[in-house]
Amino acid sequence: MKREHMPAKFDLRLRVFSEEPAFGKGVAQLMRLVAQKGSLSAAYKEMGMAASKAWKIVRRAEADLGFPLMESVSGGKSGGFSQLTPEGEDLLKRYEEFQEEVYKAARQSFVKHFGNHDTIEKNL
Repeated sequence: MKREHMPAKFDLRLRVFSEEPAFGKGVAQLMRLVAQKGSLSAAYKEMGMAASKAWKIVRRAEADLGFPLMESVSGGKSGGFSQLTPEGEDLLKRYEEFQEEVYKAARQSFVKHFGNHDTIEKNL
């Protein structure tokens, strides 16, 4: 196969779970933004996600994993906030490290099988 006909990109979908594939890139991104912004609302708005979808994917992951990923306190005089639980922080850290290792290995394998392309895309 000629070089110009070789694929130049790849994509992986990486999820971790107990029974149902419920924790992946979307939930991890949402959690990362909650940790940065202190607000689930700000996180899903930045992602362009509906509140109902944000809660649905978080609750589905929590149900599958068996522990809460984040906790929220409703507004009031001092305003509300959201934060990751200690278990949620640990899971996010482990997932991101696992994800980076898998993508590194996949990039190396892609180059081995399809050649060294300057445009190899890492879709995190």
